Amino acid sequence: MAFDLLIRGGLLVDGSGAPGRAADVGVAGDRIEAVGDLSAVSDASVARVIDARGHVVAPGFVDPHAHSDLSVLVDGALWSHLRQGYTTQLGGNCGYTVAPLAPGSRSLLAADFDTHAIEPGWTSFGGYLDAVEAMPLGMNTAFLAGHGTIRAAVLGATSRAPDAAELRAMTAHAEEAMDAGALGVSTGLIYPPGIHARPDEIAALVAVAARHGGMYATHMRNEAEEVTAAIDEAVSTARAAERLAGAPIRLQVSHLKAAARAVYGQGPALIAQLERARVAGLDVAADQYPYTAAHTQLGTILPPDLLALEVDALVAALRDPAVRRSVRDAQTHGIPGQADWENVAADPGWDGIVIAYAPSRPHWHGRSMAEIGEAEGADPADLAMDALADDRLNVDIVIHCMDEGDLEAIMAVPWVSVCTDGESRRPGHPILGRGVPHPRSYGSTARVLGRYVRERGTLPLESAVAKLSAVPAARLGLRDRGLVRQGFAADLVVFDPLTVADLATWAVPAVHPAGIRDVIVNGAIAVRNGAETGARAGQLLRRQ
Repeated sequence: MAFDLLIRGGLLVDGSGAPGRAADVGVAGDRIEAVGDLSAVSDASVARVIDARGHVVAPGFVDPHAHSDLSVLVDGALWSHLRQGYTTQLGGNCGYTVAPLAPGSRSLLAADFDTHAIEPGWTSFGGYLDAVEAMPLGMNTAFLAGHGTIRAAVLGATSRAPDAAELRAMTAHAEEAMDAGALGVSTGLIYPPGIHARPDEIAALVAVAARHGGMYATHMRNEAEEVTAAIDEAVSTARAAERLAGAPIRLQVSHLKAAARAVYGQGPALIAQLERARVAGLDVAADQYPYTAAHTQLGTILPPDLLALEVDALVAALRDPAVRRSVRDAQTHGIPGQADWENVAADPGWDGIVIAYAPSRPHWHGRSMAEIGEAEGADPADLAMDALADDRLNVDIVIHCMDEGDLEAIMAVPWVSVCTDGESRRPGHPILGRGVPHPRSYGSTARVLGRYVRERGTLPLESAVAKLSAVPAARLGLRDRGLVRQGFAADLVVFDPLTVADLATWAVPAVHPAGIRDVIVNGAIAVRNGAETGARAGQLLRRQ
């Protein structure tokens, strides 16, 4: 057998969940050619040989929930994710993608385009995929079609339901995206404009994905006090879409969590709720990032009625003292008739809300709103609205809102994939190195393998590798990735199980992990001994 790459002497953990075993892996071109005892093959006959003694050889990791939709056009290496051992990443999550572009969706996305210094040269989803495909990619990437962006393209920021013609326009955008290669449809039901969507509207778009054999990934309407009702909505929406389509749908609950002190301890109950749906015949699973804090937009502190305004109108409203009083009242007392609003200003509160990025206030980065309010002698709510107005809503936050016990209970479940929910970044980069972001963009895989496998014993190594590779690959519908098998794509990672560890912290997040030594993407060595090789063998993966 002729190999271009031979990985010798490692402990093969192949992604299936089976016990690790001693095995060599031979690669020819971009495919795995042989797995087993290849000691008869001479090193001299192979272009590249990697000695993996004392290391685990695993399938390249698959991130089912990331947000590199624009950063991939800034740095196609997707470096912070590649360096973690990820070889495939799914974008277009939480209802957010950067196509289709029309006046309403351009307004929604304007701040993100400015932040990333990108002037889009596309209007359709297919045009966006073509732009990504033209980039030299360090790893494979694929995308969902974002319901929020589609809604904005047709309806703008308004909270009203679409009429029949508008709904047809929305489903046409979803059809175009699926035809172009989207893997499915996503929603972000705490963000504008998705927060205004009714279940029947969502089901109509999800039905498009179902007819194409795609998936439905949802950032649910509430992950806090109303999380069980939000799961019920996700399940009923998926079933309604199946009835409309006459075809099954894969429902993926994005970053499953119990995200408020009021629901601490409910992690097992959430799993049981989803298990009941699985037993009843729905193809439903979930993903999770391995941290007890979230990363989102500061605009989530605002009531839904304000989030129905266009950006200019909302910025003006935030400067109105009467509007501010109504916002503070809603944060303090809730909103009658809107129990599903996720009121993060109340739980976890201002001490749990940390500024990750505020262009006009870099001195706030890494500090909680409670700390900032105390230092400046002002109400944190007013300070937050000042920043939102000055930065035209372009403020990111980290929210410390979860309990470790719930996190571990969810992590132990075999059908819950590991994700980052993060944008790929690069330390020191003028765009992708800004702020004090969530460490998950740098440390997610190593945190699972180090903290939760080796240190805490939350799950076995073989299960963790499966949750990082084969399990998410199957959810995405990738038939030839996620396992170390003959004929599969040669996406591989070599790591030291004794030293692998996340080094990224809340205060200093832009630090790569220890122990993840080599990463191979489509047969090319992209990371060798922890260093970037410059290989760009990644592919845009369109729906198969």
